[in-house]
Amino acid sequence: MDVMKGNKPNFYMQVATLITLSLILSCGTPPKDKNKSIIGPPVEDTTVPVNIPKDDLPVINEPKIPNGAVTANFLTNKKPFYAVVEKTDTRNGRTTIAFENGTAPKIVISDAYGASLETLRFDEFDRDLLLVKTKLKDPVFTKHYLYILRNNQWKLVVNGFSIHKDNNPESLKPIIVDPANPNHMKRFYSVFDLDQNSSKGYTWRLLSESVPIMNK
Repeated sequence: MDVMKGNKPNFYMQVATLITLSLILSCGTPPKDKNKSIIGPPVEDTTVPVNIPKDDLPVINEPKIPNGAVTANFLTNKKPFYAVVEKTDTRNGRTTIAFENGTAPKIVISDAYGASLETLRFDEFDRDLLLVKTKLKDPVFTKHYLYILRNNQWKLVVNGFSIHKDNNPESLKPIIVDPANPNHMKRFYSVFDLDQNSSKGYTWRLLSESVPIMNK
């Protein structure tokens, strides 16, 4: 049997050539698209942006509260509503307090040449109270009225009381529930007093007193 010599080198060269070509082809293959679906063809984004014209957008009208108005729970378990100084008649000295959408009857105060409003809340009351600070004909005094809304009527918690401007710092709480007696209110007021040490010969002093609650 004759054995042909010289074929082995050719065989090894063919194998080497095939390996080299395989490496060249694998290195030259472009990278796969990361966004391309492996399972199937790419899925197109069919989302269509919706542009709503400004004229078609719903209009939200927020309730407008007048300047100087105060909002509180003047009624138990009811929606809060605001109080505002509606009118000031400086000729006749009369000030009118009105309420949002006529929810409560108006308050008309005589001998009042303007007013500012505050709300007070005490644990001893089941609803908020309305404090009206009125301007008197003598501008150095402010008269205070504290109201409670009961049976669709505004009623005074205590009688009105006046404080002189010299006795009325911003930090002063003009009326509170008497800590010693929850059935009384402690209020501050100004009194005229002779004072030899004053260049005017008199002064206005700030005093306090405890008075029974008339309406609760």
